[in-house]
Amino acid sequence: MMIEISHTYSLSSDWIKEIAEQFGVELIDENLLIVPKELGDGGFFFTTITPGLSVVLLDITFNESIHLRRLKSDNNLFIIHYDFSDEMNLICIDGIKHRIGYKANLGLGVFDNAIENVFQPVIGERVFAMRLMVSKELLSTSIANLDLENTAKRKIKRDKNTLFFYDHIDSKSKLILHAIKNKSFFDPAFEIYLKGVSLRLLAKFIGRYSNLTPMMHQISDKEAEALNLVKEYLLNNLFGVFPGVNFLAEIAGMSVTKFKFLFKKMFVSTPKNFFLREKMFLANELLKNENFSKVSDVARKLSYPKASLFALVYFQQFGRKPSEDFMNSNYKKTD
Repeated sequence: MMIEISHTYSLSSDWIKEIAEQFGVELIDENLLIVPKELGDGGFFFTTITPGLSVVLLDITFNESIHLRRLKSDNNLFIIHYDFSDEMNLICIDGIKHRIGYKANLGLGVFDNAIENVFQPVIGERVFAMRLMVSKELLSTSIANLDLENTAKRKIKRDKNTLFFYDHIDSKSKLILHAIKNKSFFDPAFEIYLKGVSLRLLAKFIGRYSNLTPMMHQISDKEAEALNLVKEYLLNNLFGVFPGVNFLAEIAGMSVTKFKFLFKKMFVSTPKNFFLREKMFLANELLKNENFSKVSDVARKLSYPKASLFALVYFQQFGRKPSEDFMNSNYKKTD
């Protein structure tokens, strides 16, 4: 039986009180929610850090399938999601499932609070994820301060933003997350430590994405719809070869130049890199599928004429050979 918890995010603790009611538990000290034992082991820890910035930390091993549905809201927030879980989780946006987590090499997700999503944590493995809730005004001001000459150009529009993207977690942020992953909610100094960690992560984020604000500008509904058509086409054709930018621009009804610009603006990736990244996620699943007896079979299934080329692309994405994941899953001798 699948359990669904619906909520919105806000900078105050009102939203986590609503979640506690749905779980049928009481908050501890107004910020700690421990899930019922029959559902899992662990909970949520929420705290307000500064005006315009709050954080929630999920540290739970779920025993039951659960969907955490974040409903869209117009309270002008960006959600910065760091996923340092032991296994990959899913985030569903507009019916499309995105894998996120430390092992996916894409542990960072950035979402506009005006876009609804569903977080589907893995069952039976530790889910460890931190979400910074940042007001658009705070993030805009912080980024603009890094480039005062372009301040006039660096204003985040508040209406119908379409920003959401995924990326890897940088090495310094990984060290920060690793340290707090070893802490207990019940440590007397945990809240203070969490606030410090959150500020450090936000500082790293702002430094890394100082060029982010231009991508936060409005993409029209028509353009977003066209780009999503291209995205769906790519996701539905991962077994084939990359179709080329000219072909994709035709699907979008745009010039090649405009298409390339808007695609990267919306998805923070070139079309080809997006396609290869999703193709390698599919490859990872196929390598763990007992229907294949050799790595080269998976390569051919994904339209790679040579297993060596497949292995190179896979290594560039995950930092390991496909044979390593294949052996770990199937306990078979690879070619």
